[in-house]
Amino acid sequence: MPPPAAPAAEPTVAIGEYGSGDNPVILWHGLGGADGATFAVMLEQYANDNGQPIRSETYGWDVFFQKFPTAIAAGTPPDMAIFHAAEIPQMTDQGLIMAVDDIFFSTDRLPKDDFAPAIMNTITVDGNTMAIPFDNHGWNMYVNTKLVEEAGGDPTNLPKNGAEFLDLALKITTDEAGKHPGEEGFNVERVKVWAWHQSWNRFTYPSLFGMFGGAMFDAESNKATLNSEQNIQALKYAYDLFWTHQVAPAPLPGVPGGGDFFKTNSLAFWWDGTWALNFFKDNPDVQAVTIAAPLSSFAPDGKIVHKMDAHILSLPVGISDEAMERSTKLIEWLSNSGKTWATSGQIPARISVQQDPDVQAIWSVKSAAENFNNYGQTDVPHKAFIEIQTAWEAAVGAAVANTTPLEQAMEEGNTAIQAILDRG
Repeated sequence: MPPPAAPAAEPTVAIGEYGSGDNPVILWHGLGGADGATFAVMLEQYANDNGQPIRSETYGWDVFFQKFPTAIAAGTPPDMAIFHAAEIPQMTDQGLIMAVDDIFFSTDRLPKDDFAPAIMNTITVDGNTMAIPFDNHGWNMYVNTKLVEEAGGDPTNLPKNGAEFLDLALKITTDEAGKHPGEEGFNVERVKVWAWHQSWNRFTYPSLFGMFGGAMFDAESNKATLNSEQNIQALKYAYDLFWTHQVAPAPLPGVPGGGDFFKTNSLAFWWDGTWALNFFKDNPDVQAVTIAAPLSSFAPDGKIVHKMDAHILSLPVGISDEAMERSTKLIEWLSNSGKTWATSGQIPARISVQQDPDVQAIWSVKSAAENFNNYGQTDVPHKAFIEIQTAWEAAVGAAVANTTPLEQAMEEGNTAIQAILDRG
């Protein structure tokens, strides 16, 4: 007989305890990036100013989405939770969160007209507002101007389309011997400076597909479109950056993240989140040579798309009256503290706060807000959003890692998405 299976490991969780006393607000979320440091300061301030302790539990997002429904089904929900606007339809369909209109808006605790209509539409299901937006966040581009200039580029006149980007990327990417891709003797195992890094595929590829006019599925026809010609063309461009032109590190296990390269002046173009502002505060020498800019278009026609989303503040179904009182006070305070949250790099959800001069003075926030207004595109919400996301991420990941032929991976991913859509 085979040995008994080892018990499953407990999910990794970072616990923050703020304030002291009984009956803390139990808050679950996934703000574990650089923005988490700012969030921790805010929770500490609230706990101390209001005499209300808080227990903050930070999970990886994939773990959060497994743990959250399970806890509610077991009758042990947290007092409140933070996740994303695009996941609201699925959380609502599963009966996991409660509507908030009668709690915050009809009571005038928060001004509904001070939130962007696009986000409010995403989090409204059957006429019910299901959460409070906390921010707008998403993908932006950070450019190491020193590396661009050394390659003969102009940081004030960046590439306008895929052909121009590749031309500059080949000049930027340099190995330890000073050779560039395509030159005799270039050693891809000893690259000193990379042009681009794919970063988090969850934000990179929706942005990239959007530039080429593609999407994961069509909500109107209920048809999966992952294998569309537009998406294949977009993914082939990225694939070639890794495997053909060798201007970006191949997305394989063990490859450092984009921030690891960027902080050592080894990466010119870093696509990453609005939450990266604290990274730059921790690396002032790098910030001194960095500008924020619209994502470089990889499309032939120069179309730009920035995937954007929103963190939302939600109330789980099944919480007690005491938990409701604790959590709604914290939600109201967090919503009214968008100016502080902006110092993490995130764009405040409240329109009035976005226009505050102090918020506009934050270089990365100003850039991202402008780019979201000009080029922002949200994921298409769906009641099976998380399943669809898992399916396309697996397909795209297999394609760009070169473990499955690109078109085969996209066909398999498309079939998986269609099966999800067909379940209704």
